[in-house]
Amino acid sequence: MGQAKQLLALGESTVLAQTLGYVQAATLEEIVIVLGASAEAIRGQLPSPQELKIVVNQAYQQGIASSLRAGLSAVAPNSDAALIILGDQPFIRPQTLNRIVEEYRRSQAQIVIPMHQGKRGNPVLLDRSVFAEVMALEGDTGSRAIFAKHLDQIVNVEVEDEGIVLDLDDPVDYERLKTKIKV
Repeated sequence: MGQAKQLLALGESTVLAQTLGYVQAATLEEIVIVLGASAEAIRGQLPSPQELKIVVNQAYQQGIASSLRAGLSAVAPNSDAALIILGDQPFIRPQTLNRIVEEYRRSQAQIVIPMHQGKRGNPVLLDRSVFAEVMALEGDTGSRAIFAKHLDQIVNVEVEDEGIVLDLDDPVDYERLKTKIKV
């Protein structure tokens, strides 16, 4: 992308600021943000940093698994679960985040995965009972790698939020996401 994708302009904001705005509007007990590449540039532009627990993943070059380890290690010890929210998904509505948490509380599943029109999306909620497995992952392997071991403890929750399947991986995605801005 030529720069930190989290800091790309999106409407009158940035990708990360919009993502965080929605996360902060949800009913979550704690927000841990993991920074890697461009950590200082991103930290300098974080909205309301006092409401965030900021963790810098010095090993970010080792892949997404290192960021998962850093984030899960920072989750408060009394938390039962963590909602793994990607910083490049700026259209996930707060109501969707709340719905995933509500489904977890209702079902007590180890893993809650949002679905939109039959497509699996993010964020994924992980019960503390699977943290050790996720923290054992290496390289560019995300939490999806443990799903097969927990098929009977996964709950898929259908949501009417296309934002769970929209992310920013390349310039084409960025141009597509810019058209989703509602002014």
